[in-house]
Amino acid sequence: MKVVEWIFAVLILMGVLFAVKLLYMFATVSVQPITQGAMFVPTANIRVSTFLDAVPMSADDLLVDIGCGDGRVLRAARKRYGVRAMGFEVNPMAYLIARVRSLGIEGIQIRWRNFWKVDLGDANVVFCYLFPDVMERLAKKLEAELRPGTRVVSCNFPLPGWKPLEILSPDSSLHDDPIYVYRFPDSCRL
Repeated sequence: MKVVEWIFAVLILMGVLFAVKLLYMFATVSVQPITQGAMFVPTANIRVSTFLDAVPMSADDLLVDIGCGDGRVLRAARKRYGVRAMGFEVNPMAYLIARVRSLGIEGIQIRWRNFWKVDLGDANVVFCYLFPDVMERLAKKLEAELRPGTRVVSCNFPLPGWKPLEILSPDSSLHDDPIYVYRFPDSCRL
């Protein structure tokens, strides 16, 4: 290849990367009033597998991931346990990625919807990886909606006033932040 062709190829690649970054920024800013600044960051695979190892499920269970990002938790749980899996996402870019990556996988639903406006009462397991400033509000929502026996898993941040049944620590120096496992109503402050 000639030098001019290489330069042209590099400029096109830079333009594409810049456009993707702009889309990411637009997607994040467009939902800022709902997410309160939380950005789409995929959950590390080691954290997903640590959660799935500690919280067994059956094919009859419904796993709900609130703020499902790219849907990797849903796909991994569906593959391992055959669960029904439902995710809610408001970031348009993350939602599209989750939909595309979950195409053709039966038993997974990805909804472009604000989970605050959804009743979580049908869930057997609720998974979340949210900012600490929404955890108090989330605890109240869960207390009002969950059925007895529902398990709740929260990455990094505890539910205020709830006592975890278990605190997991992934076997990774990079991703070893705690994963809190709860069971409603045993863990909550009611």
